[in-house]
Amino acid sequence: MASGSIAASCRGQEGLLPNPSDPSQRGPYQVGRVLGYIDVADGWFKHTRNLTVEVWYPAMPGSEKGRPTFGYDIREHLPLRQRTKLHDAADITYQTCDCFNDLPIANGTFPVLAYIHGTAAFRTESLQQQTHWASRGFVVVAADHPGIQLFDLLGIVDGRLPPRTNQQSDVRGILNALQTNIPKELAILSGHLDWQRVAVVGHSAGGFAANDLGDVADVLIPMAGFAPKSGKRVKSVLVLAARNDTIVPYPKEIQAYAQVSLVPRRFASVDALGHLFCSDLCWIGASAGGIVQIALDHGISAAKLFSSLGANGCAYLNKKSGTQYLEPQCGWAFVNYASSGVLEETLRCDSGMAAKLSAMKNELQPPQGCPKGIVFDYREHIGETLFVDAARCVYAIIQAFLQNRLGKDPASKLCGGMEVLTTHGIWHYSGLIARRFKQVLVTLMVLATGAFSK
Repeated sequence: MASGSIAASCRGQEGLLPNPSDPSQRGPYQVGRVLGYIDVADGWFKHTRNLTVEVWYPAMPGSEKGRPTFGYDIREHLPLRQRTKLHDAADITYQTCDCFNDLPIANGTFPVLAYIHGTAAFRTESLQQQTHWASRGFVVVAADHPGIQLFDLLGIVDGRLPPRTNQQSDVRGILNALQTNIPKELAILSGHLDWQRVAVVGHSAGGFAANDLGDVADVLIPMAGFAPKSGKRVKSVLVLAARNDTIVPYPKEIQAYAQVSLVPRRFASVDALGHLFCSDLCWIGASAGGIVQIALDHGISAAKLFSSLGANGCAYLNKKSGTQYLEPQCGWAFVNYASSGVLEETLRCDSGMAAKLSAMKNELQPPQGCPKGIVFDYREHIGETLFVDAARCVYAIIQAFLQNRLGKDPASKLCGGMEVLTTHGIWHYSGLIARRFKQVLVTLMVLATGAFSK
């Protein structure tokens, strides 16, 4: 194992490549991508609708050699009439991807992450994060969501009413299809999806949708999308926000987080960035004034309707407006660090990520061109549930000892499947509330064993 790398310790992940211990660094995998189509319930009677779904995944090491990287032209997300007006804009509407088309998937089963885009956006909205997560051992799934995607909202200009929007139902349908009846275009994923470990991440409207998916996901990460309040399956919550967001106001983000009762839960905000801090939308076409200005310059007057949403907190505004927004790479590093830390803590059983997250204000190394101290605020609430769960675990083991079944029941079963605490039995515990607690736990067990043996 390379220095500074951490191997996955969840059961069934023993063969996965170790990740760098710094969660903002790209992982050991090259990233493959594949496009498919999935029918999901429309919500009206028995109607269905067909979703365009893209998947980024950990690829077989070395399979990328001699192959070009992939990329996207965001003009594909425009109705034909508007797209025609941008016929000469290919060089400024291109979205590069650190990924490759149709590479063979790496060996192993990988946690599944569903990404939900925001209003007037598209499936590759947060491509820097999507490929980052895939490089660190996650299968990332994203769709163009009908009714709220850019294509449908711009279609209103042509007199076409957008279809019904139901991002939550879309995600449920996508996850169900991948688990029970995987489409032929996505067959490469068969046997490589770990359905015991699922996350949902969303931006803006996508974050609002993610908040209500705690029954199908172990980790929820709304970005500029307030905060989840409940979820029978969810094990960890991360709320990400930008201090200068004027679309989803920052004070309301803090209020929403304060109402969350789920634990562990964390809140992190980035300084000097706006609503688009976690996306590529301040980066695509920045040299030409951004995607809204490009559209306006080519006669797409409807772009004015999205001028605030499509440029909120973008650094290319600084010269014109005198603002001091950071470059988009600063936001990417912030999101990659915080999100990967939370994802890997729960879905790859890396208890060491807890300390990384607690210290992210100091430990996050900003990329070139970004100042130190880009993390404006960090809060966490993790202790309550861990102490309670650990106490229950000790009690369960003592009870098993008294009933002469300690050797028959593994610690993970006795402790209710608390895998972060008991990945390979209680002796492996290196907890989220510091390694010292292991010593306390072991001491309690030894004392109990000694007392009951007399």
